[in-house]
Amino acid sequence: MSKSKRQKKLTIIIIQDERRLFSFKFPMSFLTICLVTIIGLIIVSFAAVLFHNQVRSLSKEEFTARLETQHKPADVKNAESEADSVKFNTVAQTYSLSIENFKARFDLTKQSFRYTFLLKNKNSKSTTASGYIFVILKSEGLESENWLVHPQTDLLNGVPQNFKNGDPFSIIKHKVINKNITAQYIYNTLEIFVFSNDGNLVLRESFNLKN
Repeated sequence: MSKSKRQKKLTIIIIQDERRLFSFKFPMSFLTICLVTIIGLIIVSFAAVLFHNQVRSLSKEEFTARLETQHKPADVKNAESEADSVKFNTVAQTYSLSIENFKARFDLTKQSFRYTFLLKNKNSKSTTASGYIFVILKSEGLESENWLVHPQTDLLNGVPQNFKNGDPFSIIKHKVINKNITAQYIYNTLEIFVFSNDGNLVLRESFNLKN
């Protein structure tokens, strides 16, 4: 016959004045569970405190960075602006594009606006230049949400985003860009944005439509 194993127990006896008052018996498995639970709670509490301290540290660093940006000297800000300008000019020189023979005409009877211009590649190596074109029609005192953007896209500080939404182009020497878009109003200014295939703004030029 197989003998069943006797479960180990821990007995706690309380004695006062050499008299036995109480005794408690706990299975060892119960004590093991209690010990594991206590250790688990300690680990979780320690992790929570560590996570809280990291969050506070990150928030403090972000707040400090914002303060440093707000109180950054004007010459540093100008240097950063010049660096962005240098980057823009470098990319623009790589493409070396120009806009010539710009013409535009409103026809409100047909609610249309036609514009045409010659996009010229001035790169001496005659390499292919390709990218995307946007035009924005605007007027003085007119809020940006009322501007006419073609093709339609979001603007950030007046500059088109999602550059691949623009009209694509690819030229070796030059190409005539000719478009007819819907326009219900007459605008005073047209601004042309040309982006490279990588999304860099390589050309930005404004034209007066009042004349």
